[in-house]
Amino acid sequence: MKDIQLKHRYGWRTSVAVAIALGISGLATEVSAAEDQNAGFSQVFEAEDASSVGTIVDNKHLGFTGEGFVDYNPNAPGGYIEWTVNVPAEKEYYLVFRYAHAGEADRPAEVHVNDTLVTELPFPTTEEWAEWDKQSVKVPLKQGDNVVRLTATGASGGGNIDHLLVTEQLEKEEVQALELLPLNDVVDGVLQKQLRQNGLLADEQSNAGDEVTLHEFLALVQQMFGVDNELLISSGGLEVDDENPWGNIVEELAKEQHIVPDYLWEELNGDDVLNKQQMAVILGDVLDLIPENKEDKSSFGKLASQGIMNPQSDAYLGLENGMSWEETKDRVREIAAKSGNIAPNVQILRAEKVAEHVLAVTLNGSFEDVNVEDLQVFNGQDEEPIDLKKAALGTDRFGRSVLFYTLPVDEREGFSGDLESAVERADNILSWQMDHGGWSKSTDYSRPWDGKEDKSEWVTNDGVALGMIDNDATVQELYELAEVYAQTGDPRYKEGILKGLEFLFDLQYETGGFAQVYPRRGNYSDMVTFNDNAMVRVLELFDDITEERYPFNNGVVNEQQREAVATSIDLAVDYILNAQIEVNGVLAAWCAQHDPFTFEAVGARSYELPSISGSESVGVIRFLMSREPTDDIQHAIQSAITWFEENKVENTRYVSGGDEHGVYFVDDPDASTWYRFYEIGTNRPIFSGRDGVMKHDIYDIEAERRNGYSWGGSYATTLLEEFYKGKTTTGWYVAVVETTSRDDMERTFVEGVERQIVDSSEAFHVTDAQLVVDGSGKGDYSTVQAAIDAVSDERFGAVEILIKEGVYREVIEVPADKSFITLRGEGPDKTHIVFDNYAGRDNGVGGTLGTSASATMFVRADHVKLEDMTIENDFDETTATEGHQAVALNATGDQLVFRNVHFLGNQDTLLANKGRQYYVDCYIEGDVDFIFGGAQAVFDNCTIHALDRGSTDNNGYITAASTQGDEPFGFLIINSELTSDAPDGTVYLGRPWRPSSNPSAVPSAVFKNNLLGAHIKEEGWTEMGGVQPEDARLYEYNNTGPGAVVNDSRPQLSEEEATKYTIENVLDGWIPGVE
Repeated sequence: MKDIQLKHRYGWRTSVAVAIALGISGLATEVSAAEDQNAGFSQVFEAEDASSVGTIVDNKHLGFTGEGFVDYNPNAPGGYIEWTVNVPAEKEYYLVFRYAHAGEADRPAEVHVNDTLVTELPFPTTEEWAEWDKQSVKVPLKQGDNVVRLTATGASGGGNIDHLLVTEQLEKEEVQALELLPLNDVVDGVLQKQLRQNGLLADEQSNAGDEVTLHEFLALVQQMFGVDNELLISSGGLEVDDENPWGNIVEELAKEQHIVPDYLWEELNGDDVLNKQQMAVILGDVLDLIPENKEDKSSFGKLASQGIMNPQSDAYLGLENGMSWEETKDRVREIAAKSGNIAPNVQILRAEKVAEHVLAVTLNGSFEDVNVEDLQVFNGQDEEPIDLKKAALGTDRFGRSVLFYTLPVDEREGFSGDLESAVERADNILSWQMDHGGWSKSTDYSRPWDGKEDKSEWVTNDGVALGMIDNDATVQELYELAEVYAQTGDPRYKEGILKGLEFLFDLQYETGGFAQVYPRRGNYSDMVTFNDNAMVRVLELFDDITEERYPFNNGVVNEQQREAVATSIDLAVDYILNAQIEVNGVLAAWCAQHDPFTFEAVGARSYELPSISGSESVGVIRFLMSREPTDDIQHAIQSAITWFEENKVENTRYVSGGDEHGVYFVDDPDASTWYRFYEIGTNRPIFSGRDGVMKHDIYDIEAERRNGYSWGGSYATTLLEEFYKGKTTTGWYVAVVETTSRDDMERTFVEGVERQIVDSSEAFHVTDAQLVVDGSGKGDYSTVQAAIDAVSDERFGAVEILIKEGVYREVIEVPADKSFITLRGEGPDKTHIVFDNYAGRDNGVGGTLGTSASATMFVRADHVKLEDMTIENDFDETTATEGHQAVALNATGDQLVFRNVHFLGNQDTLLANKGRQYYVDCYIEGDVDFIFGGAQAVFDNCTIHALDRGSTDNNGYITAASTQGDEPFGFLIINSELTSDAPDGTVYLGRPWRPSSNPSAVPSAVFKNNLLGAHIKEEGWTEMGGVQPEDARLYEYNNTGPGAVVNDSRPQLSEEEATKYTIENVLDGWIPGVE
């Protein structure tokens, strides 16, 4: 199970105690909340308008304000940005620096005001280059002009700086009070069912009258007597899955507490009902009535001799066979109180993310009501709590209360900015991509490649341009292309992305490490490179791809390619573990570069010697902290943390280039520093000049290297804080901030207690998600729409809705945000969805329904499957004006599957509107244009039945395709049978439909390998609205039966042409999965 990874992609965090509430939109200039007339002075000073040294102005990462941002370049300490700010009065102001950087280690910078050092701000990673954050400090300014300088002191320079905000007041955004809501408002129906299956949610006291089981009894004991807090911290990482359900957590805690004799574990399973002897033995253990070394199968007899089973004895416990759960709860509570060992407070047993945006907090107590604001959620990097949206109270299978919170959705996840400019930039990026798929660093993408200049600043000895991952090269380009592809769907960007992934695969050695460049350069760049977090940034990109996080959540990478990426990550983790430097049998940390095959630490440039890196190791540890916590990974992390603790230089701050006295490591009681390089085996600091000679005193190397390179920094400060706060890369945790709630024993929380949040969402992801619809009231829902509405659009995984036998008279909609739903009936003759809407019917809001709005069912979401049911529009067209369309299905989603579904209607039965759709083993009936629309749709092994309209010469038209002109395929009817009760020669195969809304339509319909009944007209096709069959793409191939006439009015495909009309081609490479 993974520690929680709630990344604030394209969001903000703050480093000061007062939260900043400043909004941005695209590239517009930011407006502060402090601009309110009561907020005093507030003004933004753009970084690109300031004077600077050792920087460049750039605009390649979206979300900045003004015209761009300032990038410290090269990535080295010493560069600075200097603003002159004019304020109206002498007083204290906040300096708010808006920044971003995706490095793993902090990129600290000193703040000078009017030539006086004020502080050094850490500027921790924002995790993405387009994710903007803020660092703040309050300083006194004089009236008039003041000079504010921000000087990078980190080994990798500073973060990208967008602007400086000078303001008198930082105002918090008004947050709506968090209230306790009904459970259905916080946890959707699918998740509720999954939680019930796993035991984290149950009907309150559903087991109250049942005899108590082992797990239930242990949970009651833990609730009444409490659990050691250290055990709760360690159990936060206990994995939950099908083989280790929630009851096992109770069991594991009991084993750690040693409250059940070993022989009972051998005799009992968790769901076994306990007798009074077994309950007595457990309670005797809890109460220490028998020494642990005396516990054996005769324990009950020893306890009985003490009078615990004798009603006349003061030691009587009152245990009986056949006691219900409710009775047992009361008895255990009485025993705990009588013994003086009752737990005085309610504990947080566990805090876990159970879905993408749902947090569950299990409490060691039972509450009728709770103040949800007693608990708050924090990110270890912030001092302000997370703004929780909703909360609800539930009960788990052991009768304990569970608080459910809705975590905030990052509304900025997704593209923001000027799409036209982004497309232009993406086109330029593609032009600079090299044949091997990679890119170089520091390329100017404001213009396209001119076809002549070198695409890379590095080349091999043979003159081949090198792609690289240094300075975020290739990784950042892939993110940008993926963003634009997500908006445009342009296949050129997808091709560039896949080509870039192949480059990264080529960059990786078979041992798992990533070189800095490809092709091989023949020097240190061929080594596995942790320097500047090069390899870690690739792996973070790969994580986003495998987890299908934005912008890789739109099909740009298919399942097979994701599996290849996942394999690459696994190899990389193996390499990292193998490369960890070991000294005298003890693991330490990592070097900036390692040999790809021996895993040994190696040098790079002459002054970068083989060593243990106090800088690059931070990024490696952060990455490992995001992995599944195997024993090897946990050992690696703990060993590295120990090394950092043992080798930090306390009460010291590194000053890049030295202070005014030429001192590089200065006294500072509020700081800790690590050296950039440590000697392997001694942990002495390493300093080296261009001669490559190892020195241990910074004054022993030449001034040029002493002042031109970064030799130390507060690299691991934030990492250690996060590790000890929550042992996760982001440090998310639940904390008790108030103690106003009371459980049924009048107990409350302990203020200040914190519990790490772990990610259990995969346990529910793999749980089968099925909702049952039964009109008789015996299912989860009585209507189909209610079940669909219960599916959250924020869930993980697919959902199946089983629709039991019955007639469901309702209009059904599967909205666009509810993908991966399967609607499964019990057969077309048993499950029947029907309604009687029609075009022209009063829509209830002053108008009438159109054709497309008359459907019984609307499928707007992608990846939806319907099976084993009938969908009907039973409007009686004889009761109204002739020509009223009445649609059974309107399908607009992509990759839709319909298997063994009967579609019943008359005119316009089935609207295959758009997207890719596959109909197999279906029955479709109607009369006029009863299969119509602009989709790419395949009808495979279907029965297509034309109704008899009572005419002797024209009983209707089967198809009315309206395919877009730029789509190569429309309808393919293949391996099917065309039947009818109509007279022979009275039904057309179809007619070309060119709707007014789609004047560029060139309808496409092909009948291939079908059995055509005698009802098909000899001429086959006819015109529609002036569009002639010869103006469309209407063909046949290899049909048989009495209706399969070949003549000049029925164009036939050649054998070669027919090979193009396959299911896979029509569906543009998608191969539907159908049992």
